[in-house]
Amino acid sequence: MTATTTVQKYLLTGIAALILLVCLTGMASGSVYLKNGTEISEDTAAITILQDANTTAETLSIQFFYNTHCGACHSAMAYLEEYLGTNPGVIIAYHDLFNSTENRELFEGYKAEYNRQYAAVPVIFMGNAVLEGDYAIRTNLDPLVRGYAELNTKGFPFPSLPQFSLPSPSSPGGTGISIPLIVGAGLLDGINPCAFAVLVILLIYLMSLGSRQKMILAGIVYSAAVFFFYFLSGVGIFTAIQTTGMVQGFSFVAAVIAIMAGILMIKDAFYPGKGPSLAIPEDKKGIISRYIEKSTIPSAFVLGILVGMFELPCTGGIYLAILSMISLRTDVSGGLGYLLIYNFAFILPLLVIIALVAWGLPPERVNEFRLEQRRVIRIIIGCIMFFFAAIILMELF
Repeated sequence: MTATTTVQKYLLTGIAALILLVCLTGMASGSVYLKNGTEISEDTAAITILQDANTTAETLSIQFFYNTHCGACHSAMAYLEEYLGTNPGVIIAYHDLFNSTENRELFEGYKAEYNRQYAAVPVIFMGNAVLEGDYAIRTNLDPLVRGYAELNTKGFPFPSLPQFSLPSPSSPGGTGISIPLIVGAGLLDGINPCAFAVLVILLIYLMSLGSRQKMILAGIVYSAAVFFFYFLSGVGIFTAIQTTGMVQGFSFVAAVIAIMAGILMIKDAFYPGKGPSLAIPEDKKGIISRYIEKSTIPSAFVLGILVGMFELPCTGGIYLAILSMISLRTDVSGGLGYLLIYNFAFILPLLVIIALVAWGLPPERVNEFRLEQRRVIRIIIGCIMFFFAAIILMELF
């Protein structure tokens, strides 16, 4: 087994483990704490809190902290809206932490008061309890509200707090991602050495058969297959992140993968062929060659899917970084638009090469350019990976 193959397998395993982590952690997400910082079992949380010696009849303040661009927060917000509709006597104060210094300072104050060094949104501070996560809120809010009402003979003992209106999840309000950034990342990823090299080899082979029309059609089909594979892969990962609410965990791992990929990409620029590399594994190139030699339109589509699968570790650093940034800043409906833009930009360099060859540019010249600029491209991609990792980490911390 070559060093390149080993790295490919490690990265694939890392991506698979990341998705599994998102799913498993999302299913088990949610924590409940007493005001003194003690974590308690979710199964009996409401009973434990109401029976705790520090739980007394009081004017109950329910403070809900969230992030407009957090998938789990949208789920919790939807539940609270439904709950308030059937319990009009309940008052909840909403605090969006995104781009609000005032709300973040308030959040830090509540964390200190409730002895929480770290608290993940969505989270509710109420009475003697902290409900952290969508599941914890859904499971324990109503029992606690009713329990406190029983402790106070006046019924629902809520202060006259303003009921803040919730922002629409589909309206980022200027906090979305820059379209030029998405397009630029897609274009840069599209000239990566993996997909680019296979396309050039495919065009050279088809040109040798003397069929320019077939070459153009095969190139378009190949590019379309790469697009569909990458887009559907992105939708699957993005949906898993949003539905489980593990945006921060995914983003941290994506930043780490981007840093590792950036290091390997720059290493490949200066020391190609030495040590682990980001490239299509050698044992997969034989499969790719067989489909190139078939020189049929269906084989071009299959080739695009295979290249998408085999090159994912080579190009996945930028893609995971973009998925992370989208997840941090928007929801599913808005994210799909960004993914479409990114993946169209991703295949645009392939389509440009096909057009140039159709107008008479020899594929061999394209291949010469690819080889001449390979080092520069790898350095640029490596630096961009570091840049994206820095953005993600700054957003997280």
